[in-house]
Amino acid sequence: MAVRRLVRHRPSALGAYTVAGGAVVIATFLPWLHSGSTSRSSYELLGLVERLDIAPDGVVSTLIRWWPLVPLLVTIAVVLGWWQRWVASSAVALAAVAYSGGVGSSLAWQARGTPITLGAGPWVCAIASGVFLVTAGWMAFSHASARAVAVPRAAPPADRS
Repeated sequence: MAVRRLVRHRPSALGAYTVAGGAVVIATFLPWLHSGSTSRSSYELLGLVERLDIAPDGVVSTLIRWWPLVPLLVTIAVVLGWWQRWVASSAVALAAVAYSGGVGSSLAWQARGTPITLGAGPWVCAIASGVFLVTAGWMAFSHASARAVAVPRAAPPADRS
């Protein structure tokens, strides 16, 4: 019986994917808005928008209510990557990037030229989301690459009869 070989992802791709996912999650806790001497994270900012009834109905209201799922989506994507579920991991990463990167970049874009003082959060979230998407592609393509690391399976026990 021939020894089968498994091909797995490059460890550097998975490491970069994990670090980029962590950066997206950390960015949601960074200061997103400065008002007076107070800095607000994305969770406080989106809660404030809801309390002030700025977005009572529609898509924006739904996005605000579901914002705490961003860290969960990123975590699921990274865990699926570690479990070598490439397609599922990439799909969940794409959803997380579209959501977190979209909110971060749109807030950063809309706030320019206004008296609103943004913190580093939206910028870091938008950039980290882009890096997370790039590393998801790197991980998926390095898995399919011929340069991937080959992992030998154990040989069957020798017959001693």
